[in-house]
Amino acid sequence: MKNILVVLVNYGSEQLDYLQKVISTIKSFEKYNTTIVVNSNIALDGITGIDRVNVLQRYNKFYDLSDLLFKISILNHWNGRLYSYQLLPMTCRRVIDQESENFDYFLFTENDHLWLEHHVDKFIEYEKILPENRIAGLIQYEEEGNGKHFPAYHRRYDWDYSSVEEYGGKKFAHFTNVNQSSFLISRQQLKRIKEQRDFTQFFSKDHYRTIPKTNTDIYQHCGMKKVICISEFDDNIIHHLPNIYIDGKLGRNQLGSDESRMQQALERLLS
Repeated sequence: MKNILVVLVNYGSEQLDYLQKVISTIKSFEKYNTTIVVNSNIALDGITGIDRVNVLQRYNKFYDLSDLLFKISILNHWNGRLYSYQLLPMTCRRVIDQESENFDYFLFTENDHLWLEHHVDKFIEYEKILPENRIAGLIQYEEEGNGKHFPAYHRRYDWDYSSVEEYGGKKFAHFTNVNQSSFLISRQQLKRIKEQRDFTQFFSKDHYRTIPKTNTDIYQHCGMKKVICISEFDDNIIHHLPNIYIDGKLGRNQLGSDESRMQQALERLLS
């Protein structure tokens, strides 16, 4: 039975119900031994199923100074000090690095993305057929009535229609928005990344915002192109539980495309 280290990031109390649902679902996996660690800025005494909680506080509580230090640090190289909670997800990479020889797979996720057992099943299946310079990923969806909405499918982001490749009788393609607020990698993939980078600190200067860089840097700057299995598309989507980008709730922007646009794109890719 494969051993999986799951490291979640949690900020504040706004999404504790989602955190509990994600943890309970992962703990229900039948084919994998899962160890769950949560890096949080608050205690999580009421949440069940966690194996370890790391409560992390800002390095400097003088907000004007710490914000300045944060900006300086990411312009150069993140030094591992938590000047801003925008870097709280990056601390999860440190946990993974410390356990890099002790697990078969490593899953990082924000606290509101519902990882299901078949996501892991498919990742392992695809890893066996994909070349080393490809990594299987997911695309986020939200629910709107009986349909789905895809927040990542907005503005300039789209499928790369020239990227379709076939491995093991399955078709894969690259979606240009690699952010999925999570990543799943194998021990072998992590080893190859660590041969190139300081896994705990490397932090790119590309166009993605600070918070998602924890996962987007894996897909952008580690020698592996993220691909999604389009011939089994429904197995490779992950639910963003708050469903806030459909209508732009809680101060978020209204982002994404409806299911019909996605289906038209898939038909084009598969034709």
